[in-house]
Amino acid sequence: MRILIGGDIEGIATACDWDSITPGHPDYERNRVQYTKEMNAAIAGAFDAGATEVCVRDGHGGNKALIPELLDKRAYHIKGRCSEDFRAMILTIETGYDAVLFLGYHAKAGTPDGVMCHTMARSVDEFTLNGISLPEMGFNALVAGMYNVPVAYLAGDEAACRQAKELFGNIVTTAVKKGLSRCSAICLHPDVACERIRTDVKQALTKGHRCIYRMEGPYTMYCSIKRTYDAPNIEKTLHTDSLEEALHLFWTLT
Repeated sequence: MRILIGGDIEGIATACDWDSITPGHPDYERNRVQYTKEMNAAIAGAFDAGATEVCVRDGHGGNKALIPELLDKRAYHIKGRCSEDFRAMILTIETGYDAVLFLGYHAKAGTPDGVMCHTMARSVDEFTLNGISLPEMGFNALVAGMYNVPVAYLAGDEAACRQAKELFGNIVTTAVKKGLSRCSAICLHPDVACERIRTDVKQALTKGHRCIYRMEGPYTMYCSIKRTYDAPNIEKTLHTDSLEEALHLFWTLT
């Protein structure tokens, strides 16, 4: 069983505000450590479930938040920038996996109880495909679906877990914090979060629901993006028969 784990840092148990995930801030290095520990918990859970190969991809920012020397030695670490590729957050998905897992994920832009909620960029107000409002997990699940790879698991805040079930059905999720606002939350102890992630990943891969997430074409992609100055949002609509074209355009705009 070959598994890809796509990670992001906003949804880990110890991160609640933008400063704490920004290089140079005192909390950033601590959160990098917790991010790596939660990733290791997911890796361990995958191997507990019988995985023969686990690859991990840090999808956050410059793809440098995971700490390589602290990662589980059994996993392969997919490193480096590939900003021109709309598959960048789950790079190598096209090589074929039995499942993709999402770790440290957050809710979409505008979610009231979503901790650091956004969709790709903080400037994005809305992203829809065929009228369905999508978070990043939905974007990446569609990318995975292009290669027949199912989503099997997600860890993040309660809002992200709720949105995952709305999109993918009753997949296994781990809520590591409950959002009180965009920048505050009630959080699990870091060690408890890791324990639950390991247990839940094993359950997800042994007896959990999996979803190959797809949409039928033709496609209408819409996004609304705030400007950096006081003016109406930039709005873009694309009609196309190509899912790749729709996803690639949104990726390049953000």
